[in-house]
Amino acid sequence: MALVQLFIEICLFRKGPQDVPASWLLFSLALVTYLLVGIVLLGLEAGWGLGAIEALAEAILLLGFLWLLLWFFRKSERWLPVASSMLATDVVISVPAIPLLAWAMVSPEWHGVYLLLLALTVWHVAVVGHILRHALSQSWTVGLLWSIGYVMGSYQVMVRLFPVSIGQ
Repeated sequence: MALVQLFIEICLFRKGPQDVPASWLLFSLALVTYLLVGIVLLGLEAGWGLGAIEALAEAILLLGFLWLLLWFFRKSERWLPVASSMLATDVVISVPAIPLLAWAMVSPEWHGVYLLLLALTVWHVAVVGHILRHALSQSWTVGLLWSIGYVMGSYQVMVRLFPVSIGQ
């Protein structure tokens, strides 16, 4: 429970990836949880099989991006706690999105649910920026710019890889 609280604290901007232990076990748990939540979220729209493939592609994209970014900034030794932070905080933010997305599919005419999903997306981008600024020892602005760039770039890659499910 303490680890869940730690990742919630990161999502609330009270802690950072430097507070996360560099543990392969923690990374593995975060990755499996990330994949499961991703399969549920993506499976709601694309079907479970394609959802699983998309979740795996997103994970590979995220982890590769982090490795390259940290290598570029000569902070490669931070990869494990940063990767664990990114995966686990995504789970914290994505879990509330599951019922919202299901609600949007059942009642697409109620536009308030889309505002809630947009709010979760903005929060996610801000949390990623927060994590990256600490990981890179840069300013909030630099972290946020990298976050926005990653989100936009990863969306473009995913649309090209999975045009039918994402481009709907």
